[in-house]
Amino acid sequence: MVEYLWSETEAASLRPGLDELVYRSNLIGSDRSVCNWGGGNTSMKTTEKDFRGRDIEVMWVKGSGSDLATMSAGQFTGLRLDDIRPLMERSSMTDEEMTAYLSHCMMDGKHPRPSIETLLHAFLPFPHVDHTHPDAIISICCADNGKEIAEEIFGSRFVWVPYVRPGFTLSKMIAEGVKNNPNAELVLMEKHGLVTWGETAKES
Repeated sequence: MVEYLWSETEAASLRPGLDELVYRSNLIGSDRSVCNWGGGNTSMKTTEKDFRGRDIEVMWVKGSGSDLATMSAGQFTGLRLDDIRPLMERSSMTDEEMTAYLSHCMMDGKHPRPSIETLLHAFLPFPHVDHTHPDAIISICCADNGKEIAEEIFGSRFVWVPYVRPGFTLSKMIAEGVKNNPNAELVLMEKHGLVTWGETAKES
């Protein structure tokens, strides 16, 4: 049984912005049946000032090598969304090309290297996105008839994505699947895990 850990009292004491993402990430990571050590990633889209004082859209995403249960604000990476969004128009991109490209999108070169699944978060239009590997969801995603089981549980409220290793192609498949299903509330990735989102940290 997954315990609901969100505290309205604690959430109300947070400063808007990155503190909300840290709080949500720590809650998600604290339950190892939802997120194993080092696994999963979370993100939040905000408006920040760049070095010239201009308002720009920034996505904060978990940095590589950190653990959601214990990570702090300094372990998230800020990336400029206006630089990332044009990648949706590409038909393909290698991991090496993607890593090099994202390094140029970072708000601060001292931030940690962004997750290999950064584009999964960037390509979805929601302010808050979470990707986890819950035991219960994995049992569905790894079943031979997993998609049929998901249809019994979620009806038309999910997007099923065939197995593709993490990276550009998977991120684009997820974004297109969600765009094509206005009823979608979650993504189930075959043999991989779960993606959820929301307008607020709590909803995600």
